This record gives sequence, C-alpha cells and structure tokens, in this order.
Amino acid sequence: MSFLRSDLEAFLATNKELMFNERDLQVRVASWLQESGHYDDVDMEYAVPKEELAARGVKIGEPSFPWTNDLSIDVVVEKNGEFAAVELKYATRPVDVKIDRFGEPMKTDCLIVKDQSANDIVMYNYWKDVRRVEILARCYPKVKGGVALMVTNSTIYWNTPRPDAGYRAFSTSEGNILRPGLLEWGKRIAASVVRSHPAFELDGTYPCHWTDTAVVVRCAIGREKAPFRYLLSVIGG
Repeated sequence: MSFLRSDLEAFLATNKELMFNERDLQVRVASWLQESGHYDDVDMEYAVPKEELAARGVKIGEPSFPWTNDLSIDVVVEKNGEFAAVELKYATRPVDVKIDRFGEPMKTDCLIVKDQSANDIVMYNYWKDVRRVEILARCYPKVKGGVALMVTNSTIYWNTPRPDAGYRAFSTSEGNILRPGLLEWGKRIAASVVRSHPAFELDGTYPCHWTDTAVVVRCAIGREKAPFRYLLSVIGG
C-alpha cells in the first residue's frame, strides 16, 4: 500500500500531459504502475460478479452495499500474492489549450475535454468507489486495501458546499472528513436521484485534502482558471 500511494503521487506530480477522459487516466495510471517495477501484475477492468460477493457474506441491496450490479475495478495490482485496488474518477471542465490532430493544428476553436455536470453524482460515486474497496478487503483476505483517486479542474469539488446543499454528506471539499456511518442525501435532492443512488455505509475515516497535479492547463470557462488537482483516499493498509 505504501508503494501504491507513493507511485500514484509520483505520477500526478510528474505527468504534465493533459488527459482527455477517464479511460485516458486509467491507461496512463496502469502503465505507470506497471513500469514502476513494484508489482508482479497490473490489471485493468478487474471484474467481480455480485453473486460472488453475496456468496462471501455481502448483503446486496442493503445499506451496507445497496447496489445490485457486478463490480469492475479500474486497476488492480498484485505483489507477492497480495492485492490492492485502484478506483479512478476524472471530473472535468473544458480547458483552454491548443492541440494538434494528426500533426496539424485544429482549424476550429473547439474546447478540449468535456464539461461534466452532475457534480453531486460524481461525489457520490467517488465515495461509492471507496465503499467498493472496503467490501473487497472484507471479502478477500488477500486484498490489503486500495486507493480511490479523483482528478478534476472543477472548483466545486474542493470548495465548501452551502449548509443546505443536498449533497453535503458526500462532499469532497478541502478539509472535510468522512467518518464511519451512513451517508444520505439531504432534502434538496430529487427523489429520482435518491432512488437511483441509494444511501450507503462507510467503515473508515477519510479526510479530504486536494493537491495540484503537474498539468499546467487551466479551465476555459468561468472566472476561476482552476488547475487540475487530485484527491486521494487510502482504504486499509
């Protein structure tokens, strides 16, 4: 786990190339970990059927684990017969940067990198990733923990939410600390969101601290030319 955290931090501190989407981040992270030489194996899209979790005592559909779909872990590393999981989120706003396509400059002023809305859902899914790794470590003795990582250039993720924000329980704001217990939506969230994104429990304590990446481009929309920053939560280990 110490190698995993330091390897990810080293990648984020040295990679200056803009990543275009979450799959780009996933491939780059997996390649970096493989090339580090610290692991016997590095896999992407590591699938675990929900039936297998249920057979190992997970109560699917209850607050401990309310989701009913199979797991697909972004990256799994193995060392000496022990495993750790890496879950990734890449939540972006468009950036103001010129790039070439096939060796030629673009003729249009297209904004590069998609504008991802539904920030509250992204926060929910980040902590859902944390919970998934907690469950894997509970089910499999050889899973020693893992890391949840979010990279973003949107200030909403590290800014403190309003007191009445419906997503406050899932906030990733700088200095926030998530503690063991049930995470639930506030009253200002649509009923459809509550149904499709049910409340769930966490076992661990996770402080939120944001760090700048080495990527120098800034978002192109809004007065805050925000940098790319990352939040890294270590589960177990």
